[in-house]
Amino acid sequence: MQYQHLIEHSEILDGNVAIIYANDEKMLSVVMSALTMTKIDVFLYDTQDPTEIIRSFDVDAQLLNRIHILTYEDEYKMFKACAEHLSRGKINLLMKGNLKSSTMLSFILSNRNFISDRGFINHVACFNIPNYHKTLMLSDVALNHMPTVEEKKQIIKNLAKFSEDLGYQQFKVGLLSSVEAPSRKIPSSTDAEKIKYTFNRDNNPHLIVDGPLAFDNAISMESVIKKNIKSSVAGDVDALVVPHIDVGNALYKSFIYFGNASVASLVLGAKFPIVLTSRTDTKQNKLESLLLALRVIS
Repeated sequence: MQYQHLIEHSEILDGNVAIIYANDEKMLSVVMSALTMTKIDVFLYDTQDPTEIIRSFDVDAQLLNRIHILTYEDEYKMFKACAEHLSRGKINLLMKGNLKSSTMLSFILSNRNFISDRGFINHVACFNIPNYHKTLMLSDVALNHMPTVEEKKQIIKNLAKFSEDLGYQQFKVGLLSSVEAPSRKIPSSTDAEKIKYTFNRDNNPHLIVDGPLAFDNAISMESVIKKNIKSSVAGDVDALVVPHIDVGNALYKSFIYFGNASVASLVLGAKFPIVLTSRTDTKQNKLESLLLALRVIS
């Protein structure tokens, strides 16, 4: 699926969005753009009143009526109120603002009722890379540092559910390693073989999983042809599952800084979409992450 298809038709998107610490110009600029492009209401949770910064934006009264400022004495009361609103369904999408990712994750993980029945969450980054022919997803680059075989299976299940929500007819997952054949000396390759066989037994026409795949074989059809690799996934992956967070982090930053990619990032596996972007991400990346999350619930 093309990246643009994931974020188009924003005018029909709706929902109640909670943003924690949307108290700087970049984050509030994302809010104003989202309000203009969609039908959402935004609930700003903070320990300080961001009204003065909001007034610096030239927005009409109709948009301002869709901004709800919720200010609390301290962070504990703020997070408690946000948790209650999420649990009651008053809020149906959560977005990280100007706070550390570790603080946001602690909030999410301390509220086990946020997690779906599958009981597992993972981060996914959806890239628009100029030199790749479609959207490329990457997981996990933020939450699961050294996932086991079983945890990688859960990552794939969450990705498959996500792809169905987005309207994918078929979803191809490549399990990254440094080689394309299993080797006992390279644990990621033997893990990939075990995982591939598990999903192949299911005969799910929507989901195709293959590995181990080296990076070039996963994303380059030219490499696949030269190496005579027989795979319906190689050279055409929709998602890459990395062996550990170091690989994911390096690829994430390489795509952005060397590949001129744009990216939308979410947390999967919760009962509601969670937008988890870096404080250094561009306004456009933050906005597109929010639009993608809204598509999941619309």
